[in-house]
Amino acid sequence: GNEGYKESLVRDCSCRGTSGFAHLSCIVKYAKSEGKRLYEREGPSACMRPFKTCPNCKQYYENDVHKALAKACVEFVEEGFEDKKNCFNHYNIYAHALMIQLAAMDGENVGEKAGGEEITTKFISLMEEVKSQLEQLEILDRGRFLIIRDAFINLEANGNANIGHFYMSMNSKEGQLKAKEHYEKARDLFKTMRPKEAEISVSEMNRIISEVESVLSGSEFHDEDEGADVNYLQRIYYECLRIYGHNSCMTIRAGVNLAKALLDETRTIEAEKLLSKLVDISLSTHGHEHRSTKEAMSVLTSARECKVVVRLDDVSGWFQALRYENEGEDCVVQGPIADPRNVDEEEQYSFESTRIIPFPGTPVVCHGLQKAAHLNGKIGDVR
Repeated sequence: GNEGYKESLVRDCSCRGTSGFAHLSCIVKYAKSEGKRLYEREGPSACMRPFKTCPNCKQYYENDVHKALAKACVEFVEEGFEDKKNCFNHYNIYAHALMIQLAAMDGENVGEKAGGEEITTKFISLMEEVKSQLEQLEILDRGRFLIIRDAFINLEANGNANIGHFYMSMNSKEGQLKAKEHYEKARDLFKTMRPKEAEISVSEMNRIISEVESVLSGSEFHDEDEGADVNYLQRIYYECLRIYGHNSCMTIRAGVNLAKALLDETRTIEAEKLLSKLVDISLSTHGHEHRSTKEAMSVLTSARECKVVVRLDDVSGWFQALRYENEGEDCVVQGPIADPRNVDEEEQYSFESTRIIPFPGTPVVCHGLQKAAHLNGKIGDVR
């Protein structure tokens, strides 16, 4: 490169060692060139790949590189890269590019808030243009119209859901009201799709809308079906496994979200097994410094805390159970645990095991059960 060029080298993917480093401007230039080449050789579905994944490690870009390429992807479409033979290909690519950029924005950031609202306006305007073109297509080719219409209903529905997520990230009443409006629009669009395809999406939109309504009213949100979140996230995780494979950061994050839901339901043993597997995969594929690895390790550490309460007048708060001593007569604990936790300020104590009360979700081994003797010696979650 040019010796006088001051731009620093960046690498926000899963490359290791010295590979993967490049100037951000060079990554953007490569993505635009490769995107055009892929469009000509493989079609519209392939041209956005260079803006999302590293050509070396094949993993998704993260952080600042992800944001820069999301913006560059929109520019790539707006700069005149257009399929004059099929305007719907262009609309599809443009809509996806807009949603990729919107997903990378933080509504609480003043600068990004304005940019996000601009993208939202562009997306809504684009969908109106699509509808206008579809009206003409219906007259000319009814069969092709039906296929393209269904694809764009799905695209518009998911787009409105993403817009809702953006407005929710503003953490303001104004943002929450706008988010609710877009979530409701997404739900209504999903309802017009085939039942099997839309069932999960409609259910998720209803759940999110209920959450937003609880936030707006200042009341606590209660999911009518306590297992709904786990079941939904489990289906998402298995779908990611099928589409992206086990080592994709998309799959790992879906797995972490599932583990969090399991922990919320005090299913700690299941969550810990899943998180241990995810951490091993992420360490092997992405390395210690990758966001996916750090998040999975953080949740795994939390899952392994084994929180307990000590029944003593002069001791209060939560503690972490470390081990049993004296053949189980005593339990060594560390704490009390502050929020946020500071391990350096905690101390270790040894108490009689009979004074230890496990927190719901803490794994325990059963002993001395009479009516359920078959459970003695087996590990389970405190419920």
